[in-house]
This record gives sequence, C-alpha cells and structure tokens, in this order.
Amino acid sequence: MRRTLLVTSALAAACALAPLAAAEPPADPALKVQAVYGPEQFPMAGVAADIAPCGGGANVATLTTGADGTAVYNGAAGCYRVQVSAPIGCALDSDSAVQVTSATGVTPLATFRFRCA
Repeated sequence: MRRTLLVTSALAAACALAPLAAAEPPADPALKVQAVYGPEQFPMAGVAADIAPCGGGANVATLTTGADGTAVYNGAAGCYRVQVSAPIGCALDSDSAVQVTSATGVTPLATFRFRCA
C-alpha cells in the first residue's frame, strides 16, 4: 500500500510540474461551399466546385460537396471565385459563380441553390 501511494504521488508531482503543451488552434478555412435543392433546401452531395483567385488564373482547388451538402477549402485568406455546374437533371436558381473574400476569423459561405426534377 505504501509503495502504491509513493508511486501515485510521484506521478502526480511529475504531471503537475510538466509544462503544458501549447495547442495551436486549427486554422480557419478560407471558404465553405454549400449546395442545396428544393424549397426545403435539402443538402446536395456530389456537386463539384472550382476555386480560383478573383484576379484570374488557374484553379487552386476543385471540391466536391459531401453528404451534408458542404465542402471546405483550407487555403490562405483572400478573394476567391467559386464556380459550379448543375448536375444532370438539375438547374441552378442563381449565378453559377460567386466571388467571396475570406479573412482571419471569417469563413465566407458560397451557397448554390438547385432545382432538380
């Protein structure tokens, strides 16, 4: 019993004196894409979104929405152009491209609404 108490107190002292690991907060995503359909705005999986800088140039990423209808781009803060094309059997209720600007602590949402047969 005495040995158990000695080991337990030694471990407790070591834990109390050990420096705490500095946890880095996760970086904010640059932007979030959301695809929904119908008046109820059901999430729409499988929608591809091309991400490009606002000033033009090549795409920096192509995302595909998941089961929750969203996809996240984890790039640097800045201005991005998000463009989608309507899946077969669906039509867009808005423009096919949206321009968003992200900043530290702010994750803009690019939402695309579809009508599907």
